[in-house]
Amino acid sequence: MSLRAQRLATIGAAAAFALPLAAALARYGPDPSADVRRGGETAFAHGLERREMVPGRGPQRWTSPLVRFVFRDLPPGPARLDLRLRGQRTPVLVAVDGVNAGVVEPGRTSLVAPLRSSGGGDHVVELRSDGFDAGDGRRLGALLDSATLHPARRGGPSPRLALLFAVPAALMAAAALGAGLPATAALATAAEASLAQALLLWPQGLARSSYATLLAGLVAAGAAGALGFARWRERRMPGAGPWAFAAFVTAFLVQVMAGTSPLMVVSDEVFHANNLARVAGGEWFLTSLTQHARPFRFPYGVSFYVLLVPLLRLGVDAVILVRTGAAAAGLAASLGLFGLLAPGGAARAGLAVLLLQLLPWTFDPYSFGNLSNVFGQSLTTLFFCWWAGKTPGGWPAGAALLALGCLGHFSSLMVLGVLAGALLVARGGEGPGRTRLAALGVGLGLAGLYYLRFVPLVLSQLPRLAEGGGQGRGASRGPVDALKLLVLGVLGRWGAPALVLAALGRPRPGRSALDRDLAAYWAAGAVLAVPAIFSPLDVRFLYALTVPLAAAGGAGLVLLRGRGRAGALAAWLLLALQAALGLRSLVEAVAVRYRP
Repeated sequence: MSLRAQRLATIGAAAAFALPLAAALARYGPDPSADVRRGGETAFAHGLERREMVPGRGPQRWTSPLVRFVFRDLPPGPARLDLRLRGQRTPVLVAVDGVNAGVVEPGRTSLVAPLRSSGGGDHVVELRSDGFDAGDGRRLGALLDSATLHPARRGGPSPRLALLFAVPAALMAAAALGAGLPATAALATAAEASLAQALLLWPQGLARSSYATLLAGLVAAGAAGALGFARWRERRMPGAGPWAFAAFVTAFLVQVMAGTSPLMVVSDEVFHANNLARVAGGEWFLTSLTQHARPFRFPYGVSFYVLLVPLLRLGVDAVILVRTGAAAAGLAASLGLFGLLAPGGAARAGLAVLLLQLLPWTFDPYSFGNLSNVFGQSLTTLFFCWWAGKTPGGWPAGAALLALGCLGHFSSLMVLGVLAGALLVARGGEGPGRTRLAALGVGLGLAGLYYLRFVPLVLSQLPRLAEGGGQGRGASRGPVDALKLLVLGVLGRWGAPALVLAALGRPRPGRSALDRDLAAYWAAGAVLAVPAIFSPLDVRFLYALTVPLAAAGGAGLVLLRGRGRAGALAAWLLLALQAALGLRSLVEAVAVRYRP
């Protein structure tokens, strides 16, 4: 078989693998449901107010006086609409495909209406009411519990749904082949993307929403981006292309596709959307409160929001912006890590990026809604890659990364301040050079000018640092309890397999400049652990340390692979165990957390 024929066969096989997944979704998937308690309602609905998180009850969403639900690619035949509402003060008129289906009067909570038999396709459910004034400028209709469409029978996938799976799979396989992956690896990569696509579309019947089209577009965009990144890295270092492609695809699947899924209930997305609106309105000096029993007020950086303001003014939804902005920053940081480690071996770099995606603490902040912290961590990573690499762009680039990171989140300011000191000390007698020194001076200087506004606030909080160690919600704890929390955090948020791999591949400062800088990163984490144990100050340093942890873990995997068959088996076993831990955490974050 010629090379061309082999490639066409691989692309065809990728499309053929994806089609049964589309068929399984169509025949066996859940009925499409805009269910607020279970997540994913945004994929079907147009006209909902922003999600509210009610303590002890989970998420809730109000409708506006006019809301539409679009259910796509329904099978032919009759169906039934099951609508659950509450809290309406005026009658809610319900129409299906323009035909009146009933009225939900105040005090009633449900409507079940049959749909006439049809040839299948799309259905539009519309709710209209006069609504009521909420007192904050909004006019509300009703609290939505769920809107579910139950088809009487099932069938095969519609042509559109089949194409939404087959075309992205074929593009992913073609891109993988173009990046230099062998046919089997290209097919496996396409299959991985198709499986991720199917898993993200299974819950709540999201395959029958407009999100199915968006997700297919994301897979195609990921394939194109991975191919471009792979060819760029291949030009800089021959042989790195396949690993670069794999690293891009893995990070894209986790941080972009999963990170922006409408299925995921994100705790603080509205908080960040409101902050974005405040910054767009000229409020540049924000503060926030910690979640201690006696909260601390602390400065809240604005660079994350400043970068998104132009897109907000173009009309992009603020919640979509903050979630997408965090995902894009996370992807950029993963690619930066690959670029930093690639000169030491493309396999090490690719495995480090893969391991980074499998650390629970890499993805959890997306679900928790720590979106500006994700941005700050990403800029911290990019600054470290700039410093430990060849300082691309000179001191202006380094200063910009440092300043943006410090202004992204107060935790990032603390991490970058300590990290900068550790990196300076690690350079020893040779010094960091004029370029790095200039970047430090300008970057920290710009950040300092911004935070000068908060000096009185910070000074007023300093005496409280003697209250004792602890972190998270609730009262401060003593040092012993704080240390226990730290150990549990290391095991739960990193994972034992990753720790074993990192121990094997730990940096040795005498071996290379990169190892010296990675060791400095670990030293900065050790310094930050002290206030976390003995004071209420918690700057999420375990999150920051995911970067050197992944770098060491990638080196550990390469080291084991080079120790014969037994070593390779141990490497893949540890990676598989970490993958199980990471995927379990990912599923919990996307489909379980914050549900009642």
